[in-house]
Amino acid sequence: MKKLRGILKRVGAKEGDMIVNTRTNSSVGNVRVSGKVSVIEIGDTVLRDVGCTRDIYDLLDVGKDAILYVHFNNFKKPTILGVAYPQDGRGFMVPMMAIIANTIMSLFLYPIVSIILGLIVAGISGVLGLLVGLGGIGFTVYGVVNLIKGYLHASAAVRSLRPA
Repeated sequence: MKKLRGILKRVGAKEGDMIVNTRTNSSVGNVRVSGKVSVIEIGDTVLRDVGCTRDIYDLLDVGKDAILYVHFNNFKKPTILGVAYPQDGRGFMVPMMAIIANTIMSLFLYPIVSIILGLIVAGISGVLGLLVGLGGIGFTVYGVVNLIKGYLHASAAVRSLRPA
């Protein structure tokens, strides 16, 4: 997890929301659960194609001094875990359920892909295929551990801003 601090200069448009449709007789209707922001500029840092939940996106106040807690996955794609405004003494984190859902999806989807790739490579060289499969699983576990660790650090930092 990386902590970026500075004036929040620019927040791009939200695009590619994943919308969950609930039952037709539900009072909730459609719920936006994830998506990405085209660009976020904070201080001297520019982030592109940033993963961001709708809750956090609505709380990004342009022109204010902010701290963004950003997780970079294994492919260096940024995801915002939280935002804090030290002068105001307020901060916000993504819901824990979003982290749990991401973890379950990562631990299910990516190992299957790496095992299939390992089986394909195993047709050429057995040992190399085993290494590709195990390496993919290890790569996934490493990313998930970093996500959880980053979330816990960011969560503690945001809680410390709130008045007792």
